[in-house]
Amino acid sequence: MTLIKNFWLFLVWLFVILYLSFTPLTNWPQPTLFQKLYIDKVVHIFMYAALSFLLLRGFFLQQKKQHLRYALIVTSLIICAGLGVAVEFLQPVLTMYRRFEWMDMVANATGVVTGWLIFSWLLSKQWLGLKTMSTNRSFSGSNDLSNY
Repeated sequence: MTLIKNFWLFLVWLFVILYLSFTPLTNWPQPTLFQKLYIDKVVHIFMYAALSFLLLRGFFLQQKKQHLRYALIVTSLIICAGLGVAVEFLQPVLTMYRRFEWMDMVANATGVVTGWLIFSWLLSKQWLGLKTMSTNRSFSGSNDLSNY
């Protein structure tokens, strides 16, 4: 149950991204090419920044062992960037109305890094229940392992 508790926001956001990535957007207003290039890329950055942030948050809330937490940062970034690449490659395969765009992949990766930077900043402030443990703590032999 802890798995769902820590990752439900990530999963909801992932489904939002997948829905928007594969759904035809025929009724949406069509901006000019100049507006589309910038707005579209900003949306990609925002979507994947939120995705990577939520996955990192889930891993940090679930994993209490400090040395494993930092390995999960790399895993999170790879997972989110890989999802961005996979979506771009699958759009022209699974739909007739979407196409592959290199710049969307760049925007997705930029979003993943942005999410990690925001997460790192919030972690340094210890906001949103995100706390790091000092690596200089000694194990006192007590049965309370909640901090480890």
